Amino acid sequence: MSSFSGEFLKRSVVDINGELFGHLADIVIDPRSGEITEILVEVISEIDVTKLPWPSDGGFCQVPAQEISQIGARIVLRR
Repeated sequence: MSSFSGEFLKRSVVDINGELFGHLADIVIDPRSGEITEILVEVISEIDVTKLPWPSDGGFCQVPAQEISQIGARIVLRR
């Protein structure tokens, strides 16, 4: 794992209202373009992952990069 991605792992992921959605578990980067394609989020237990619009498995959700509004001290989703 590169130090760049290591800096972001475990950061809070929040929805557009600032409510905690989960914590960043992994970042998927396209090797050709170097762009983030999706993030893997460990969703908090209060959220039913079966009702989310993105693929999920075992409490983890694959969120497409297009759904990310901001990456900083925390990751903010567009919805």
